[in-house]
Amino acid sequence: TPPRAFEFAFVDQMRLVSSPTACAPHRAHARRCRGVSVASTSASCPELSRVLDVITTRGTPFALARDDIAENCVHITDIRATRGRDDVAAMHERYVERAGTDLREVSHATVSLRAVAQNEYVVQWSTTFVPEKMKFLYDLALNWPLGALEIEKKDILDRQGEISKFTYRALFALLKRAALEGKMRIPIAKIEGASRLVFDGGKLERHEESLTLVSAINAGRVRNKRVARDLLEYLDCRKPPGTSLEAWDDAVLEKCDYYSVPGMRQLDVDGMDATSSNVEDATAVLGFFTLVTIAFGFGFGAWYMHGVQQEAVFRQMLAEGAY
Repeated sequence: TPPRAFEFAFVDQMRLVSSPTACAPHRAHARRCRGVSVASTSASCPELSRVLDVITTRGTPFALARDDIAENCVHITDIRATRGRDDVAAMHERYVERAGTDLREVSHATVSLRAVAQNEYVVQWSTTFVPEKMKFLYDLALNWPLGALEIEKKDILDRQGEISKFTYRALFALLKRAALEGKMRIPIAKIEGASRLVFDGGKLERHEESLTLVSAINAGRVRNKRVARDLLEYLDCRKPPGTSLEAWDDAVLEKCDYYSVPGMRQLDVDGMDATSSNVEDATAVLGFFTLVTIAFGFGFGAWYMHGVQQEAVFRQMLAEGAY
């Protein structure tokens, strides 16, 4: 059963009223979780307080272990539903493992946690990582030949409605700033979600989840294929255990019309279309390769001089009879 329409409103609207009678986490959670608005902990719900603490400190509801999940738990997402403690727990474990190995520099954060009814909470959360398309640039920043760089990570969700266009001039400007100012901005992926959690006796009984980008893509608001690709990379880690890649891809496409995003059906390489092959880009390419050549020259020169020094020492040792 797909999430009801009102559940998607949790992603776009933050006007949720806390229930004064709800069993909610301790105020200390508010210091770890920006935007927390919940009641004080009830002495009768220490287990629930502990579970909510896990969510806020780990930054994701998927941090809950098997013992924190009710036997008949139901987890409903934009893509599919999972039922039963064993399957839900296995899904949690698989995602945490896959995210840790497949998503570069992955980070989870709880944006807000609000009580909306007795034992019922809405959690706004986000996940960030360096996407596959940006790994080469990130590695370049980490191993910059001209010295250590100050790396600035920034998501591009504010440009999700813009058609993405790669230009060598922009790449050259980025590398020029790195060379002259010692700074490089790395575009990262950011996935935002909302989860409605219902507990029974301190155990998770129901989890209804929606991703902002899924609803935005289906509504035609996403025009940036980089953003769409970031979502698909994240959803790859959400594949449930026992589900084939083909079946999961079909399920994702059925519920998320990512082919509606311009450029997602094309097989050509970014920036290689005819419209971008102009004089300005040609000038930028020339400047880019000049910069690369200079950087390579510095690196090669340092390596060569180090070799010359080693050879001189070796010859001196031979002359002095060290061997």
